[in-house]
Formats: sequence, structure tokens, C-alpha cells
Amino acid sequence: MLKKIQNWFDERIQLTALIKEFNGERIPARGGWAYTLGSLLAFLFTVQVVTGISLLFYYVPYFPEARNVTYFIKHGVLLGNILLGIHLWGAFAMIFFLLVHMSRVYFSGAYKKPRELQWVAGMVLFSAVVVLGLTGYMLIGNENSWWTINVLTNVASHTPFIGGFLRIIIRGGTETSVLTMQHIFAVHVWLLPLTVIMFIPMHLFFIRKTGHQGMALEYKNSKFESGDINKWKHPDGTVPFFPDQFYKDMIVALAVFAVVYFLAVYFGAEIGPMYRPLALNFAPEADWYFLASEELLKYFPGHGLIIFSTTIIPVIGFAVLFALPFIDRGTERSPFKRPAATVLGILFLLLLVYLTLIGAEPKAPATV
Repeated sequence: MLKKIQNWFDERIQLTALIKEFNGERIPARGGWAYTLGSLLAFLFTVQVVTGISLLFYYVPYFPEARNVTYFIKHGVLLGNILLGIHLWGAFAMIFFLLVHMSRVYFSGAYKKPRELQWVAGMVLFSAVVVLGLTGYMLIGNENSWWTINVLTNVASHTPFIGGFLRIIIRGGTETSVLTMQHIFAVHVWLLPLTVIMFIPMHLFFIRKTGHQGMALEYKNSKFESGDINKWKHPDGTVPFFPDQFYKDMIVALAVFAVVYFLAVYFGAEIGPMYRPLALNFAPEADWYFLASEELLKYFPGHGLIIFSTTIIPVIGFAVLFALPFIDRGTERSPFKRPAATVLGILFLLLLVYLTLIGAEPKAPATV
């Protein structure tokens, strides 16, 4: 019976050949656990989509009601607290492991020729995921959401030439209103998920075409010279994706989901108080992944300098990251033989951690 079903699919879509091609993918043998991050991120995004769709059955993108509906989901819907918690902690986990994945790719030099497009597609995914997280906690509709929207739209207004236009587009007018929530909802639920869904297959396509770039230890016995790009096409040994790498991917995904589930059950998702448009003494609190950017505002006070923290530094930083494969065109991948890139990467991560920790300290009300 199973053979007949297989033959039926083979006649139409060559299913057996597709499975063999999928199973034939080879992975560098030594660093299998380090290569689970890509599959983990795809799994976490799937969790976000499933929990997000479940929340849509109850959620109302209307500022006077959004916080109350979120409160109802948490306290009045069967397993609603866990559902909200998984969506929140799953988003945190996705952003954290995305940063870890990008760091692994950077320090192993896996963004270099011929993988430039793979890196660019990954940067688009990174940008979309961070903004997904940012717009997600705005949709709670609580006091923090209200003032975060006001602060960030005011920050956007400092963009040269188009700042005022950006603020009007985001807010849906000159002031924060019910249209603002609708705009953020459309971006969070439709625009950004569709972007991620489009770029994940593109990212995977580039990986299949260029092959998996292992860490430098995978090539220490290569017969090619250190400067020969062909060296990085032939690791010392490989294993098939299935079952070797597949099982590692599954173990890591289940382990991370178990941690997310634990955090969802025991910590849940904080709802916070109803928003107060006239509470001018309220200081909005950004989620952990946005604290470093928020902290930059302190170092460039006043309307004359704020453009550095709101526009110039972030734009230059993202531009350098997007263009990294075209800037660093050397053939060497080992972090120990790329001291400048390695030291700069470490310093950047230390600065990011420092600004995040400092940004987590209690702060005065924002006046941006």
C-alpha cells in the first residue's frame, strides 16, 4: 500500500528523487552543533507564526481596547497565558539566537565570496525580525506601548529631509491615534512576516547553491594553500544532513522550546497598566534587544546632536553590515588569521553588551 502511494507521488512530482536530493546534502563533520542555529531560527519563526495566528482570533488592533483584549487573552482564554508567554519568550529567543548565528557566521568568515548574497538575505531577515519584536510589544496597547510609539515616532522625525513625513506615515496623522495601532498591526502581522517568508527560501537556496561554510577547524588538513578560495569548498570530512545533522537540529530545537515553554509558564507575559496619554512623567522601557540603541540617545543630547544617535550611527552601522562581504574581500576565513576583523567583532559585541546593561538601568522620562 505504501509503495503504491509512493509511486503515485513519483509519477506526479518525483517525490523519491526530491527526498534523495534533500538527504544528499552534506554538512561539515566536526561542527554539527554549531550549524543547528539556522534550523533553530526557522523552527522559532514557525512557533511565532502559529502562536501569532492563535492570538489573532481574539486580538483587536484598537488602542482603547488592545490592552483589555490582551488582558482577557491572558486571564480569560484557555491556556491564553501560556500562548502569550510562548509568543513573547519565543520572540526573545529568536532575536538572541539570530545574534548568535550572525556572530558565528562573522567570526568563521562564512559571509565571504561566493556567499555574499547569502549574507545580504540574512541581514534582511535580521532587520525584519528585530522590527517584528519592536512592533510586537507596541501592540499590547498598555502605557509602555503608548509612550514607546510616541518616543520612536519622535525619533523618526529627526531623520533629515523626510523625518516629518515618516512620523505622519507611522502615526497615520500628526498625533498618535487609533490609526497608529492599525498601521503597526499591518506591519507586524502582514508586511514583516511576508518579508521573512519570502527571504527564508531565498536564504536556503543560496546555502544549497554555495554549500555550507564550516569553521576553520574543518579545513586544517586541506591540500590547498591558505589563500586559495578552493580550500573552503572542501572540508576535511562531511556527513549527510539526514540523519546526522537532522537529529542535532531536532534536539536543539526541542531543548530551546522547552526553555521557552518553562519561561512562558512561570513568568508569562506582562500586560502592564492601561495607557495614560497625559502621564508625561512616564519613562517607557524598551525590550532588551533595543536597549543599546536607546542608550545612544544619552550620549547625543539636544536637537543639534540627536541626529547622530537616531540616524547617522544606526544607518552607517547597518550599511557596513550589509556591505561587509564586499568590504572584507580577503580569502582567509580563520578568525586567528584575521586579527583585525576578529578584534573589531569582539569589541563590537562588548560595546553592545555594555550599552544593553547600562540601558537596563532605571532612567528618567524620555523627552525625545
